[in-house]
Amino acid sequence: MSRRILFALLAIAFSSSFVFAGGAAEDAVREDDGRYDRSDWPEVVRIGVLPEEDQAVMIERYQPFLAHMEESLGVTVELFFGNDFAAMVEAMRAGDIEVSKFSPSAYVMAAERAGAEAFVQGVRDASAPTYKSFIVARDDTGIDSVDDVVGSTFAWVDPASSSGYIVPRAMMIDALDTTDEELDAMFANVIFSGGHDASVRYVINGDADAAAVSESHIERLQAAEKLGIDNLVVVDETDPIPSPLEAYRGDLPDSLKQALHEAYTSFDDQEFLEGYNYHDGFIAVDDSAYDVVRDIHEQLGL
Repeated sequence: MSRRILFALLAIAFSSSFVFAGGAAEDAVREDDGRYDRSDWPEVVRIGVLPEEDQAVMIERYQPFLAHMEESLGVTVELFFGNDFAAMVEAMRAGDIEVSKFSPSAYVMAAERAGAEAFVQGVRDASAPTYKSFIVARDDTGIDSVDDVVGSTFAWVDPASSSGYIVPRAMMIDALDTTDEELDAMFANVIFSGGHDASVRYVINGDADAAAVSESHIERLQAAEKLGIDNLVVVDETDPIPSPLEAYRGDLPDSLKQALHEAYTSFDDQEFLEGYNYHDGFIAVDDSAYDVVRDIHEQLGL
């Protein structure tokens, strides 16, 4: 996919995005310990998240996180639900959010287009803050290797997804000894599902023969014993990818950046963290960790 096409996708409007405000800010402000000069802070810190499941469920799940953030920062904290990572990049570029969760690939674009700066990543294992992308298929399709996906209906997540598009795409180009331009023509049909769970559903329901999805989503669905998940097989996997991350706008006050870093790394609600496979919580991360993703972008001409 060309840089022009990808950036055009990033410009798609996100009119259906939804914002939810937390409710502990007033008490948090009254309990201000004076550690930070908030005079140049925004009155509201808006954090971008993807609607990976029903928004009402996510709002309920995020309550402990919102309460902690408001208590730590002393300002109102809101969730911003974007349609996809492209919406998050554009929201940050427009100044509509202060912080967002990004896939590694979306972060590379957000750093370039919106001045995003990586600061923490949620990790399962702090000693190995990486994950992989799986190529999965139903066990009755006869798809046992990447070669077998030729001629199939294949589901990607979205063009800014690292584990749902960019990294497995690069792997498949190498495995099939083809080019980026020729890869899509090797499939009978290509679907962009909009989410990892959606891609899994496409495969389980027979609407796609195979898909590229994050290993953490497969593990979460297996743990939840979702119907049909046991009928999937892992056809191939990518090399390790640096974990998804949280990034803030580069133009935020330094004191707010420090406060955000401390708020995230001190959050220890295990039920919330383990629900997102963040067993070791949030740890500091540097922009250079994503240079490997930049190399893949260059390989694909993004």
